[in-house]
Formats: sequence, structure tokens, C-alpha cells
Amino acid sequence: MFRQLKSFIILLLLWMMLTPQNLLAQTVISGKITDKDTGEPLIGVNIKIKDKQVGTITDYDGTYKLTTQTPPPFVLIYSIVGYATREITIDKPQEKIDLEMETQVLFGREIVVSASRVEEDILTSPVSIEKLSLLDIQQGAASNFYDELYKIKGVDMNVNSLTFRFPNVRGFNGEANYRMNQLVDGISNISPGLSFSAGNIFGISQLDLESVELLVGASSALYGPGGMNGTLLMTSKNPFDYQGLSVSAQMGIMHVNASYQDMPKPMYDLSLRYAKAFNDKWAFKIVADYLTAEDWNASDFRDRGDLNDPESTRENNEGYDGVNVYGDDIIVPVNLLDVAPAVAEGVCENQGLTPGTPEYDQLYNHVVSLFPDQLVTRTGWKERDLAGTHTDNLKLSAAVHHRINDNLEAIIQGTYSNGNSVYTTQNRFAIRNFRIGMGKVELKSKNFFVRAWGIAENSANSYDIGGAALRLNEAWKSSEDWYSDYIASFTQTRLLGGSLKDSYSFARLTADNRDRHGNVFDPSKPAIPLPGSEELKTYWDEIISKQVTEGGAGVLDKSSLYQIEGQYNFTDLIKSFELMVGVSNRVYVVNSKGNIFFDKPGEPIPINEFGAYAQISKPFIHDRFRLTASARYDKNQNFKGRVTPRFSAVWALDPDKNHNIRASYQTAFRFPSISDQWVDFDIGYYRAIGGLPEVQNYYHFNTNPVYPLSGSNPILDTPVTDKGPFIIPTFSPERVEAIELGYKGLSFNNMLYMDAYVFKNKYNGFLYQQLLAQNPNTPEEQRYQTTISTNEPVSAFGWAISMDLKMMMGFHLGGNVAYNTLLDKIESEGHQTRFNTPDYRYNLSFGNRGLLKNVGFNINFRWQNKFLWESGFGVAEMPAFSTLDAQVNYKWSKMKTIIKIGGSNLLNNYYTTSFGSAQIGGLYYIKVTFNEFLN
Repeated sequence: MFRQLKSFIILLLLWMMLTPQNLLAQTVISGKITDKDTGEPLIGVNIKIKDKQVGTITDYDGTYKLTTQTPPPFVLIYSIVGYATREITIDKPQEKIDLEMETQVLFGREIVVSASRVEEDILTSPVSIEKLSLLDIQQGAASNFYDELYKIKGVDMNVNSLTFRFPNVRGFNGEANYRMNQLVDGISNISPGLSFSAGNIFGISQLDLESVELLVGASSALYGPGGMNGTLLMTSKNPFDYQGLSVSAQMGIMHVNASYQDMPKPMYDLSLRYAKAFNDKWAFKIVADYLTAEDWNASDFRDRGDLNDPESTRENNEGYDGVNVYGDDIIVPVNLLDVAPAVAEGVCENQGLTPGTPEYDQLYNHVVSLFPDQLVTRTGWKERDLAGTHTDNLKLSAAVHHRINDNLEAIIQGTYSNGNSVYTTQNRFAIRNFRIGMGKVELKSKNFFVRAWGIAENSANSYDIGGAALRLNEAWKSSEDWYSDYIASFTQTRLLGGSLKDSYSFARLTADNRDRHGNVFDPSKPAIPLPGSEELKTYWDEIISKQVTEGGAGVLDKSSLYQIEGQYNFTDLIKSFELMVGVSNRVYVVNSKGNIFFDKPGEPIPINEFGAYAQISKPFIHDRFRLTASARYDKNQNFKGRVTPRFSAVWALDPDKNHNIRASYQTAFRFPSISDQWVDFDIGYYRAIGGLPEVQNYYHFNTNPVYPLSGSNPILDTPVTDKGPFIIPTFSPERVEAIELGYKGLSFNNMLYMDAYVFKNKYNGFLYQQLLAQNPNTPEEQRYQTTISTNEPVSAFGWAISMDLKMMMGFHLGGNVAYNTLLDKIESEGHQTRFNTPDYRYNLSFGNRGLLKNVGFNINFRWQNKFLWESGFGVAEMPAFSTLDAQVNYKWSKMKTIIKIGGSNLLNNYYTTSFGSAQIGGLYYIKVTFNEFLN
């Protein structure tokens, strides 16, 4: 695979350098473009030959000159954000064409490519698809374009932190987003080790973003494994079409009225893009984006033992286990009532009493009666005191484009991302200096593309916060010594007549060796390190600098993936129907040196995946009825091959295709993720292992039976042994069958745009997390969490509807509502289905991009219902919440600058989208964007 990739790159570079140029007669088109209403020249208008790669843009005075080898006749397309696109037929080799362009807000006439991998009108798309255009992105009320996905109907957003967030649709959300693909310029925007997209932390800069398309629902037939719930495609700006210098500076204020700190904190986001076309053959761009802030805090201090009791705290509950407090975990439950007999025996022995005598029994029973039924946990530290709250994100990218001729364009592109953040899995994990690099070479034309790309990651200084806290406890004082001191002091106080409250207090004082004010109780003994102290930092740095395999908490992952793929559209060769075929080959290289995966140092695990697809489409009844059939075959070396078909039909109810009904039967699947297959990680109180037989059998699953736990709590729930050992099904890919019926239409003279759909998903081989125990109820008991494939029925149902109304004087009103529900779920013990989505959610928006001259605004209100969250980190009900986003902007044309003032979560209602993750408050910002070609 590596040799093929290298050869492909060398051949492409040689072709770019040696291809003869300017051998054909040239056609030259020139002219000037102006605003129809003002007469002012329009700068940066894209002028492109239809179905070709060649094009240019207008200069500062609105003039342009296009030189092409394409002989007339051909069609020129004139387009710019916020104006109606014009198409002009060119009949002569030398023409001067001046145009006036008029402003326009398009409803339902956007062009999309993701639904069928060919350009088509969004109204006639065969499946559900949503789009954020460049204008939508510019006018968005949220502080960044990624949060604008919120306003799309049916979209959930799991927010782990300021930069680590990811969208999902149609349920089965989670700490990882395995059922949704995310691509940037055709490249999977995933971390190879994580096997899912970490939002936009390693993605694209907003300054370089041209459009976002969200393919809602099953999409494996064209985009491969993983697209079970949807596929998100982001397209960057071509340097030929978007030239010049753009700079954006955003300053925001966060943590207003936060419960965890006194003062608000700033957020800074600086972006730069420069693109230049030297001529009609060569162009390049460079993009940089840097964000820094104090991150949203994970500050849920409820007691895991009773999430519904807000009064349960460390001060009044010796068994307190805070959600975002670490080191206080119940690893081996220590109950005072359980240790009472041993303590009573020791007291009686010290008194010289003989077992069986009345004096012995009296003292024994008295001592036992002094011990309550009370769990005891160690004290622990809050997340912010251990991992800090700083976050930053650097994204760099560069690309060189070469138009070999009017039909062929070559691209060499590279990106680098570096980030610090926090996200939730079985524990909370700190991403520290995490780095990802991506490189791509591509050759494309109207009818085909061939591309080779690769992604490599380095987890650098990342670590497991929860695991590090457990090791911190053992470093300053072993749990054996801590509990011994606690029980001895508790016993002493109780025997002297102390109350339970006083006994608890003195026992913890002795065990921690610090009072509530931080003073050391006994200077001759070790004391619990205080937050912010040099002592804690010394312990902490040593623990997180060592890898898990070395007894630390550092997480090492240097995995990578490489892919070669191509596609050809036979439309110009076959006239009776449309045919498109594609092929891809991907290689994962799993490399954690045995730190978190089942690989060994120096022996990374290669995984090969092959895929091929084809799509046939044919119009009927004067192109008012169109049938499309797609199918894809994929083979992973660890699993049997899979075929995923898709059938769709679109029926235009009127000749203008303003009203369209669509129906589809789609299938999609995903291979188990890298983690699902190969994880091998000690969480502390259980071990997470992959679902492959070679991993499970290493822990003797094939010779030593395992039993399910009674629930989803890996510590407190008990093994279920009365039904016999748990039989592990064959580990296989997960598949979904999706049936959907939808409608898109324009009404009232194209003033009202409506989109609606209803769907049902049925999952086969559903992949879920199963808790198991080996050697149950013995001192050798070991607990595991592994990934299981089940044949039990799992299905979901939902619908959504959206309406957008174009009103008088440029006002726009929009709204949408979506419903999702789980119809069937797995009923076996120790499992989690993890549907993790609210049943109802809605959005309302109102705006006008031209309220006054050069002034616009936009407002969006969002609400979602409460829902149950299930994950390896915990299970809890997530409350309903609502947010209000708003912005007002002013276009300072003379300075080529847009000034935007706004707020995300304007009312500052703190909310959480997943159990244990950050609380999200208001972010109030001012953003200044300079664009060299702004009109």
C-alpha cells in the first residue's frame, strides 16, 4: 500500500511538470461585472466554464479575463455569494461580456453533490440532504460554523468541550460517533486510533470553508463503512475561485456567572487565508487558524451513588463518588458494616477475652453495633484541579492546484492540526498536544477522480484523567494504608463515645492527614496533596509522563491510515442511463505499542479494507420520475465481505419540479471500530477489551466462562450466574435497513420551502457494550467490558419537518421539528443500547441579511427534550434545555470588512449534552473579518 501511494504521487508530479501546455487555439472572454442595484463593481465573482475545470474571478474593478483552450460553443457560469447565478452561452472565440448581477436568496435551488455523488438540485435529491451554503455560514448566529449544524432538523450535538464536539442524527449517539462519516474535500476527517471524527478540532478553518452538506440517514452505498446515520461533507474553497487575503479575528467572553469560578474568561480565535492564481494554470493557498481559551468545565459534582440527591456531598457522605471528581471512585467497595466483625474480633483480642464467653460476645456485639452500613471512598480531586482547563487548537493547511487543461485539475494538499482538549469515554481523557497530519494528491475532472491520501496521528502527552487520579492516590499513600488509618481512627472515636459525624470527620482527617483548611495533621506522615500545590504537580507530572504499560496514565497512539480511491462517471459515454463506478483500498496501521490496543511494541497491526461501488440512474416521463440503484461491496480482512444496496425514486408532481416526493430503501453498515476490535485497556476497576476472538481468548474467554453483570454499573452490579455462562455471539459488522419517505417543495411563488421525511431503521448485528465477570464471587474475580454483536432486534423510528419562509423586505423565518424514538432494545443483563437522543427537538430562526444598508442580523432558538444517557462513564437522565443564538453584522465595504457581534447561548442557560461532559454556558463574541475581495 505504501509503495503504491509513493508511486502514485511521483507519477502525478511528473505529469504536472511535463504535460505540454497551450497547444490548442485559445478562446478569450473578458468583461466587467457590476451590482444591478448600485452599479458598483463586484469583486471576486467566480467565472467558470460549465462541466470544465477552468475558470477565473473578477478583479478589484469588477473586470475579468478568461483564456481557455475549449472551443465555442460552451456555457459560462457567473456566481458569487448572495447573488443569482448567471449562465451565458459563448459562441465566438473572442467576446466581451459585461453583466449586471442581482441579489437573491435561494430557497430549494441549491446544488448538492453528496446525495448521489453528482451535481443535482436539492429539490430533486433522492434522499434526505441538508446544506449550509457560504452565505449560511457567514450569516450564522453561533460563534463558529460547526455549531450552526445545530439548527438543521434532527441534528444532535455531543459537546465534550469547547473544541471537541460532534454531530449526530437519528439516534445512537455516544462518546464516539462511529455511525456517522465526516469528510473534508473527500478525505475522512477521522483520528485513525479513535476511528471517528472528533468534531472540527482536526478539521477545516471557517475561512476556507465553501459549503457543508449533511446526508441524513444510511449512506454506506456510496461512502463506505460507517455511514449508518449520515455523512457530513465539508468542501474547502478552490484557490482559483476564491483568491486574495482573508483575515478573521474573534474575541469572546465565556464562563459568565459560572458556578465553578468567580470571573468570566476570554476566548480568542484568529484565522488567516491567502490564495493566489499565478495564471490560468497554477494556484495555491495557505490557511492558518488558532484558538485559545479556558475550556468549558466538567463540574457535575453530584454523587454517582444517588444522582437525584443534590445534598449528597463529601461533607455529609463518606461514600461520596462525584461525577467529575476523580480518586474517590468505588473500585473495591469498602463498607464499614463489612469490616465490623474483623474490627470487633481485634478489640476483643486486645482485651484478652476468650471467644464464646459472655464478656467476649457482649463486647463483640457492642463494637459491631457501632459500625453503620456505610460505604467509604477516598477523598479525590475535582477535574479542573487535576487536568486544568486550558484549551487551544492550531490548524494549518496548504494546497497547490494545477489545471493541466480545461478538463483536468491536479491537487497536492497537506494539513496539520494540534489540539488540547478533554473528552469522555470510559473515563475522562485529556488530549494534550495531540497531533494529526494529512496529505493528499488528487487528479480530477468532470467525470472522474483519482486520489491517494493518508492520515497519521500522535497522541503525544494525552492521558487518562481518572486512571491518573487512582495512581495519584497510591503514590502519596496506598489505599491499604489509607483505609487502615481510616478504620482505626473511626473505631477509636466510636469506642470513646464519639458520634458518627465526629467519627467520620476524625477518620478522614487521620487518613488524609489534612484538615478542611489544608493544614497537615501529623507532620511526620504523608498528607493528601492540595490542588495547585507543587507537591501535587510533582506527583501528577510523573504519573502522566509514563505510559499505562509503565504504570502511569499516559496514552500512546501513533496509528495511521492510508487510502487510494477512484471514481468514474460514464454519463458522457452512455446516453440511455447514467452509470457511475468507484473503488477504494484502505489500510489502517494500529500502533499504540501495547498501550491501549492489543498490538505489541514494534509490531503494529495492519488492517486492510477494500471497497467497490456502482450506481445506475435513469429518468422517465420527461425526467419527472427518476429511479436510482446503488450497491457497494466492502471487505475487511477480519470480517466477511458485505454488500449494501440502495434504491430510491423521485417523482416530480409538476413540470417545474417544484414539488417532489422521494422514497428510498437503503442499507448501511459499519465494521467494528479499531477500539471495538482491538482495545486492551485497564480502566482500574475493569478492563476494556476488543471483541475479536484473539483478544478475548487471550483473557481465556474460550476456556474460563464469563457471566453478565446484573446492570450497567461495572463496580456495584453483581454477576448473574443462575442462567449459566454468557455465550458470546460471532463478532460481525453492524448493518441497518432504512426505509424513508419524504417531500420537498416550493410554494407561494417560491416564497415557502418545505422539507419533510419519515423513516424507520432496523439494525442487524447491533454492536453494543457488554459487562462480564470471570471467576465470579471469588477473590480472583475479574471484570471486563467488551463489544458484542447481537441478533436481537433493535429498531428506531422518526420523522422531521422544516419550513422556510421568505418574507417582504428581505426577512426570513424558519423552523423545524424532529422526533426520534427507540422501538426495540436489547434486554440482556449488563448491556447498554445507548440510543442517547431526545425524542423531540425544534429550532426557530428569524433574520434579514439586509435589514438596513450593510446591516444584517440572525436569531436562532433551539430546544430539546430530556433523555436517558447510557455510556461507559455512567448512566443518567439529561435534562431538557434551550438556547438562544443571535448576531448582528455590519459590512464596512470601504474597508472590505464585516463586523459581527453576537452570542451563542445568549441567555446563559448552562446545559450538558452527555453525562460527565462539560457544562456549556453563554459565549459572547465580536468578530472582525477582512476579505480582500469583499464587495
